[in-house]
Amino acid sequence: MILTRTLTALLAAALLAGCAPSPIKHTEGTSAVTQINMWSYKGKLETTNYAVDTFIPVNSQVEILDTSGKAIAFRVQETGQQVTLVNIAKYTKLSIDEIYDRYFGSQPVSLSGFSKLERDAIEEGGIAEGMSKEAVLIARGYPPAHETPSLESDSWRFWQSRFDTIEVRFEDGKVSDIIE
Repeated sequence: MILTRTLTALLAAALLAGCAPSPIKHTEGTSAVTQINMWSYKGKLETTNYAVDTFIPVNSQVEILDTSGKAIAFRVQETGQQVTLVNIAKYTKLSIDEIYDRYFGSQPVSLSGFSKLERDAIEEGGIAEGMSKEAVLIARGYPPAHETPSLESDSWRFWQSRFDTIEVRFEDGKVSDIIE
């Protein structure tokens, strides 16, 4: 009798856990548009956004497949690629819901207000001297907060790979130097 109650309770808990609501306000099965350029490696994308392997351009249509307190799984509609975006909270200082809002939106990002230099760099996923901070955010994503605590700073550090970083320096809100 006790064993039956215990098994029933465990089964009920497992079923309820499977039906738990998404930890973020955006639920599975919805469509979204990428708000920044991203790179995934073997189907994984960490919020440090290393600039290696598979490039996912800004304004890519995606379907949100699954969410948890630490990750968002999505499919790029054009390529069918499935990617899991993992929030490394000690580097971002953000919740998964805040990460969703940085990486995804309901509308495409308008690039019409950017210069040709900025649009070209965004399309290539690169950074060029003369770009505005807003253009750099779209082209390269957000720098990890533990190295760049404020976007108001005139120096941002990005990870190119697990071991290589670049520093982007700004003067009057425009890229003045890129140090590799």
